[in-house]
Amino acid sequence: MVVMDIRDVLRDICSASRVQFLLLPADCTAPEASALDYQFRSQLYENYDYAAKVVSVMALVPQEGVIDYKDEFGLHYLVFPAREDEGGGFYFVGPFLYRHYSEENFRELLRQNTLSDSAIEAIRWLFKRVPVVGDVIGWQQMFSTFLSRYLGNPDVIVNNVRYDRPERVKEKPSVALSAIPFTAIEERYATETKMLDAIRRGDISEATHQQNLFMGYALDTRVDDPLRNAKDMVIAASTAMRKAVQQAEVHPLYIDGLSGELLREIEGAENEAQVSALVPRMIRHYCLLVQTYSRERYSGIVRGVLNFVDFHYMEPVTLESLANKYAVNKNYLSTRFHKEVGMTVTDYINLTRVRRSLKLLSGTSLSMPEIAERCGFSDANYYTRTFKKVHGTTPTEYRRSLQAREML
Repeated sequence: MVVMDIRDVLRDICSASRVQFLLLPADCTAPEASALDYQFRSQLYENYDYAAKVVSVMALVPQEGVIDYKDEFGLHYLVFPAREDEGGGFYFVGPFLYRHYSEENFRELLRQNTLSDSAIEAIRWLFKRVPVVGDVIGWQQMFSTFLSRYLGNPDVIVNNVRYDRPERVKEKPSVALSAIPFTAIEERYATETKMLDAIRRGDISEATHQQNLFMGYALDTRVDDPLRNAKDMVIAASTAMRKAVQQAEVHPLYIDGLSGELLREIEGAENEAQVSALVPRMIRHYCLLVQTYSRERYSGIVRGVLNFVDFHYMEPVTLESLANKYAVNKNYLSTRFHKEVGMTVTDYINLTRVRRSLKLLSGTSLSMPEIAERCGFSDANYYTRTFKKVHGTTPTEYRRSLQAREML
C-alpha cells in the first residue's frame, strides 16, 4: 500500500488550482510568515510584523477545525491545525479569491486600508498573482471531506471568519513601492527555472507543480488577439522545455519530432481553453522523453552506441560492428555498456527492435515476417521468440489483445 505524505496530497490539490499552501509553526518567525501574501505587506509597509499577524489568525482556529479567513484586503485563506505527529503548527492554504476584483474594488481597498494612491500598483500586482476559485461550495466541501479524515473528525465544517481589526502600520514612501512589479518578475523567472529543471530531470509531478505556480503570475499580453497571444505563450514555453530536454542529452531527432507535433496541435487549437489544455500534456511528453531517452548519465561511447542503435535498429547492427564503428575492443565495449546500461548490447538491440515493432502491430495490418524485416530481425521466428521474452506473449497474441480492447 502506498502511503502519501499529507503535504504531498495538499500540494497536488492546491497546485491544480494554483493556490499555495504553507505549514507554519506556532512560533514562526517573520521571514517564514512573509510568504503568506508573497511578501506583499513587507513591500507595502514599514517593518511589518508578519509573525504577530499569523499568531492572531491561528488563535481564531477551533481545535480540530478549519476556518476560511478573509483578511483586510479581501484575500481568503483556509487555516487548520497540523497533527502532532507532523510537529504541530498550522496549515495556511492561500491566498485565493472567490471573485475577480475590479479597478473600483482596488480603489476601495486603498480607502479601507488608508493607503495612498501610490499603493495602487502594488495592489494590482498582488491581485494578478492571486488565483480565483470559482466553485466556492465545491472548494469548501472538498476540504471538509479531506480534513474530516486527516483530523479524524467527521463533523469538520469550514467556518467563515473575517478579521477586521485595523492594523497600526506605516506605509512606505511611494518610491519604495515602485519596486514591487520587479520583485514579482524575479519570482516568476525563478519559478520558471525550477519548472525547466524538473523537466530536465524528467520529474512530471514537480514540473507540473511549478508550471501551476508559474501560471499564477500575471503575464503581459503580447498581442491584442487573445487566442494568438495564448498560442504564442505556449509556443514560447515549448521552446524553453525543448532546450531543457536537450540539456538532458536527449537526441535532437526525438525532441524535434515531439516539438513539431506539439506546434501543429497548438496552431490547430480553436480557442484559449484548448491551448491551455495542451500545457500539462506538453510537460508530460517532454518529461517522458527525458525518462526514456536521456543519455546524460552515460559516457560518450555508450551514449553514441545507444543513439546509433535507436536510429539504425533496422540494419544488421551487432556488437562487433559497433566496436568497429567506435574503434574499440568489443570486449571493452561489452563490459562498459553492461556496466552503464544494465544489459548487454545484443539485449538492447533486440529490446529496441521489439519496441519499434509495437507501433507496427497496433497501427498496421502488416504480417509478422514484414514487421520482423522492417524492425531488423533476421526472420519472423526469431522476432516471435524475442518478443515473447520481452512481453511474455507472442506478437500475434499481442495484436489480438489490442483488437479485442478496441471492440469493447
